[in-house]
Amino acid sequence: MFVFRILRHNRRLYSTIILLLIAFCFSRLTLYLYRKDLIQNIPSSTTITTEKSILIDEPESSKTIGKNTFDKYSSDEHLLSLLTQYSNTFKQVVITIIGGDSYSLFAWDWYERMRETSNNTNKCHCFVVAMDEIAVILAIKQGVPVYYSTFTFEQQINWINSIEAKQHSLYRVGHAKFDTTARIVRMGYSVILSEMDVFWRSYPLDHLKQPINAYDLQISDHFGSHPRVNIGIFFVRSTNTSIEFFSFVADFWLRYGKGGFLSDQRVLDAFLKNYDRLDKTYLKAIKTIPTVYWAPHAFGFRFSHMMTDGNAFELFDRAEKLGIRSQKYYGDQNAKYFTVTISNTAMTINNRNLLIRALLILQYTHLKNRILILPAFTHSLTAITLRSQLDEKKFLLYWSDKYIRLPSFLLHNKTRSIPITNLTLSLNKKYDDINGILNLSIDSIPLNLPAPSPQFEVLIRDSLLWCSPPVENGRGWCSHHPRDFGATMDLLFACRGDPYPPCANKTGKNEQFLYRPYE
Repeated sequence: MFVFRILRHNRRLYSTIILLLIAFCFSRLTLYLYRKDLIQNIPSSTTITTEKSILIDEPESSKTIGKNTFDKYSSDEHLLSLLTQYSNTFKQVVITIIGGDSYSLFAWDWYERMRETSNNTNKCHCFVVAMDEIAVILAIKQGVPVYYSTFTFEQQINWINSIEAKQHSLYRVGHAKFDTTARIVRMGYSVILSEMDVFWRSYPLDHLKQPINAYDLQISDHFGSHPRVNIGIFFVRSTNTSIEFFSFVADFWLRYGKGGFLSDQRVLDAFLKNYDRLDKTYLKAIKTIPTVYWAPHAFGFRFSHMMTDGNAFELFDRAEKLGIRSQKYYGDQNAKYFTVTISNTAMTINNRNLLIRALLILQYTHLKNRILILPAFTHSLTAITLRSQLDEKKFLLYWSDKYIRLPSFLLHNKTRSIPITNLTLSLNKKYDDINGILNLSIDSIPLNLPAPSPQFEVLIRDSLLWCSPPVENGRGWCSHHPRDFGATMDLLFACRGDPYPPCANKTGKNEQFLYRPYE
């Protein structure tokens, strides 16, 4: 009897052990499957995935944009790679500054103009310098090589004045000019900085002051309108003197450029001991200003410096009318466009949206190689402009000036010779064999076309903002947002006793300070 009890006890013990092993294995399997499912559903923090951009070039673009992309574009390694790739045989390069959501939209046009004036049609020996993340992204989308001029966290944490938006915009502009120039010359390269409102008629590097080796800095002036140097165009040769000087200027601007008294042009003019002089307060805080060998230079008068108040759309509107935008913008006999003529100028906003939606979908699907010319919705473009009805800036932020033309495009001398073919749209044809403008009949445009993606529908909805009736009887600007600080470029320095522009345009009412900070 005793033996049977022992056997029963052992069997129970073995069963218990087996059950415990089964429970343990099951729990381990459950934990493994839970962890696997959890990891699969955690959003990645190291990679940003993006859909293919609509009608946008993708050089290295959104396919590989990751967590540290902005750090990459602001690194010395990236800057050196741009210099190595885009400089000419004399280690010279041309740069411009872009920033915000206005000038950045036209980066492609500047890049094309530089290519067209260059002796090397495949390389303009140039790239753009972005002041902010918006400019970096828009440059990448437009296929334009870009360097990002920014600040380290340590530099930003030491800022005292960090909330004045207008002055901060000017601060970033000055930093992009001085710091990028200092970095380039330290790397052994020479650079021309040409602002976005400078339109060259021939290649700037072909018009340097000779002999080049006689000067460290060649800088434009204001042709007698006032005595300051013109910081909008200058050439810096990489020398020990220029490296020391621009490193000094860049450091000074980093430390004191956020003050309310300073502008980049007046600071550089003061350091060159030209017209302006620094206030004694600054002189006590800095070391002796290095000497640089410089000369004023007109660069052969081979440019037009438009000098607007900072509004990029007004600038490029003027340039378009003068015919000095890129040749690619105006196109030629082989360029391909499409549009539609509207007879019903009283078309409702809803029907306008449906029509433009259909045209954008056609451009992305059936007419991929054609630039869309927006319909005018008026019988007279000179009486009522489209920009008085549609928020032009908002629309171009989504669809790009590179692939869209406004109705006024047809009024210019350079575009009037483009052939126009009137026809009824057929979705079974691609029309690749027809150059010039396809003028489609409105009745042939199907308004129920399926969008390429749900995201496409969102982009259409967000980009179409109208003003009804037209602003200022058709002569104003339809806008649904305040004018951004980055575009105004108001110069926040005192002008008391200064007879030269832009101070001459100041009044006592908007005088910022009670005394002039420059002696």
